[in-house]
Amino acid sequence: MRRHYKSANDGETLLEITPKTANWRYISFKVLALKAGKSLEADTRGEEIVLVPLAGEGVLEFGGKRHVLQRPDLFTDKPDIIYLPPETPYKLEGNRDFEVAIGGAPATGLKPARVIRANEIATTIRGGANVQRGVSTLLDSDEYSEHLTVYEIHTPSGNWSSFPPHRHDARDGSSYHEEIYYYRLRPTSGFAIQRIYTRDTNLDVAISVGNGDLVLIHEGYHPVVKAPGTNAYYLNFLAGDIRKINAVNDLHYDWLTKDWKGQPITIPL
Repeated sequence: MRRHYKSANDGETLLEITPKTANWRYISFKVLALKAGKSLEADTRGEEIVLVPLAGEGVLEFGGKRHVLQRPDLFTDKPDIIYLPPETPYKLEGNRDFEVAIGGAPATGLKPARVIRANEIATTIRGGANVQRGVSTLLDSDEYSEHLTVYEIHTPSGNWSSFPPHRHDARDGSSYHEEIYYYRLRPTSGFAIQRIYTRDTNLDVAISVGNGDLVLIHEGYHPVVKAPGTNAYYLNFLAGDIRKINAVNDLHYDWLTKDWKGQPITIPL
């Protein structure tokens, strides 16, 4: 099972997965890079999708209206994002060089198209000590989508994230939700390590993640740590049998939610 994808170095499509290529049921995901003046036309078909600008400026046209999407800085600015229901034709065009992530999942068309403004997106600090990170809730409401949930995570140099390790693979009372982690790093030469493991099967892998990489979470616990000197942004799309996520922590680490410092030793001198 392939879990790790590298971005292309050039071209309009930097990354793309479908449920078939990912060997799962719901999530599709791609990252597009449009040069200034270039455009493409597409249709959501049987999916609901969310478009998240990553860099530059572009225009999304649908329903006879044009909406500017832009993002000067991935590590300091929140974006406007757009939700589109199934069977919606749309056109993307680069005003300047424009990079955008598009995630989707099958839906029936119960929710209307919607522009979600940056000032509507809540950001909070989770964790503490070296487990502190910022979580921006782009889309997490039954009002907005049928299956999709979308977050952005900003994790400072050297910190852990997605911690305590948790799972949402229909085991141990958890819900079934597929998840993607799409990474951008500062500096771009930095790296992170994502572990994917279970305690009830023999799954245990560690993935060295670079700038622009994509990691797919089919099952298991999936914490991630950034190297000292590496600041990380990652974009999470989740989708499953139901929209609401019920994640279950690894009980071996659940105690850290009450003591984020982790009972560090005193270095003997």
